[in-house]
Amino acid sequence: MKKRIIAFVLALAMLVSIAAVGASAAETKTACGGNCDNCPTIVIHGIGQSNVWLTDDNGEYVLDDNGNKINCFPAYVDVPALVKKLLVPLLLTLVTQHDVGLSKALGEAVAMCFAVNASDNNGNSTGNIKLERYPYSLAECSEYEKGEIYDSVPLQDYAAQVGEDHLYYFAYNSFGNNIAIVNELYDFIQMVKSETGHDKVNIVPISLGGTIANGLLEYYPEIYKDLNKVVYIVPALDGSSIVGDVFNGNITFYDKDYLYNGFLEELMDYDQARMIESVLRIFPDEVLMKCLHSAVDGLVSVLSTSTNMWALVPSRDYESAANKLLSSPEKAELRRQTDIYYQAQLNSDKNILRLVENGVKVYDVVDYDCKIYNVGTSWDKENADGIIQLDSTSMGAVSANVGEALPEGYVQANTNCTNPDHNHISPDRAVDASAGLLPDTTFYFDNQNHESTGSNDIIMKLATRILSTDDIEDVYSLPEYPQFNTGRNTKKLRKDMLPDAKAIDPSTLSAEDAAELAAAIAQAEAMLDNTVAVPGEAEAAQERLNAILVKIGRYGAKGEEEESSDFFEKLSLWLYDNYGTAGYSEMLPITINLIFKSISEAISRALAPVVDAFNALFA
Repeated sequence: MKKRIIAFVLALAMLVSIAAVGASAAETKTACGGNCDNCPTIVIHGIGQSNVWLTDDNGEYVLDDNGNKINCFPAYVDVPALVKKLLVPLLLTLVTQHDVGLSKALGEAVAMCFAVNASDNNGNSTGNIKLERYPYSLAECSEYEKGEIYDSVPLQDYAAQVGEDHLYYFAYNSFGNNIAIVNELYDFIQMVKSETGHDKVNIVPISLGGTIANGLLEYYPEIYKDLNKVVYIVPALDGSSIVGDVFNGNITFYDKDYLYNGFLEELMDYDQARMIESVLRIFPDEVLMKCLHSAVDGLVSVLSTSTNMWALVPSRDYESAANKLLSSPEKAELRRQTDIYYQAQLNSDKNILRLVENGVKVYDVVDYDCKIYNVGTSWDKENADGIIQLDSTSMGAVSANVGEALPEGYVQANTNCTNPDHNHISPDRAVDASAGLLPDTTFYFDNQNHESTGSNDIIMKLATRILSTDDIEDVYSLPEYPQFNTGRNTKKLRKDMLPDAKAIDPSTLSAEDAAELAAAIAQAEAMLDNTVAVPGEAEAAQERLNAILVKIGRYGAKGEEEESSDFFEKLSLWLYDNYGTAGYSEMLPITINLIFKSISEAISRALAPVVDAFNALFA
């Protein structure tokens, strides 16, 4: 009897246990119910990679003339309002050649365009905007939402391997409040754990997302137990030199000589740059500089209200910028909040090491050898990826300037690597990864621009491999993913050209064209299969495939490139050589002086023999 009672109790306990497990699985939204080896992954995107829509005073979406919602990142340009504000002072300034309110109006116009993203002195948004959020996994997203997410961060391969119910996208307003965003992320992580049944998650902080991760580790030390892997991709862990320079007023085009001879040429087509330089001279020198200063001041007046933008100020620049922009009593609360993030920024390395000590696997993927946009004066003084300096993304790696190499005889610092068998100096001798915080788990891509990081298929494959398997413990785990690699952009080839090429029926082509099409496809696919990039390989594959697609009529041939006219180049250089940075209206007195100088020099040359003879006569 006793045995029967024990057996009954055991059976009842088993049934209750099974029912409990079943109920738990039913509450989760994953097919595995949390019982699989793959932790869910949360992408923390970069700047501007979420939609922020313009709304009216009632919270309703404002639509454009085509009936579409208006994305107000980074600004909303109300053209009629701009014309109304600028037209009269612009005309008066042009007519009088004096600043008749133009610089003031221009500063106000820039601030007006960005005002939709402004915050008050408590760091809270004041604009009529609505953030597009995704408070569920990709599995529950609409096709439109999936398209938006995958276009920003192409992790389709990861989702295919692990399941879209294990992939989440944390959206936030890039111009928002840093502390509030971090609080939302913490809650988001807890929601993902609950929905998936997993007790840990992976996070992928990208670019500006690195600042959000800094805050997460600092403000929520208990988060360490919730994390499985952290895969940083070009993270702004110590800000961007661009923002630091702008907030401190260290602007390259405040140098009039550089404005007319170098600034625009670095940013755009050479002929366009020289044309704009010639046109800018319709304003007198002093008026133009006042307008430029006012425009930057208008921009900074808005950006400096965003504590999330302050997170992009490098630690070296923070105190000077904060003292300049946040020292008034009414800015005290903003300063208190930015000081909190500044401390998180200073503690970034320490907090990341604490992750590692707690068993969290941490990886970093960075780009280098692309000069920062030449807005701030730091642009040509450090290695970078076009947007963020390498010191920030790599957690402290030592590097030569863009296009240069470390000094002859340089020996790796081994700041964070003590293994004598490890060589952390890049093949081009531009980077010493041993000085970075995580030398054994940081991957470098040479000549890769920040903005096209997501278009590098190797980087996405590397991230997928790290997140979906345990194959990659460090940079030595797999030869197909070396520590130092080469950048490439294969987005157009993968998304458009190859699908178009494969859709063609070869039987409709001549034997010669069919053979070339097959060969071009094979070359492109072989290149994509190779995860150790070869410089120029991707471009060659794309050019070959494009050539055959043009030949068979699938693509239209590009028109003959117009021969570049050197008119504006000659004009701009001649103006600079003869008039410096003067505006057209300032050139008349300079021209008169030049004429008198030329006449004087001609007379002096003509009289020189007479003077010499006269001197000789009385010598």
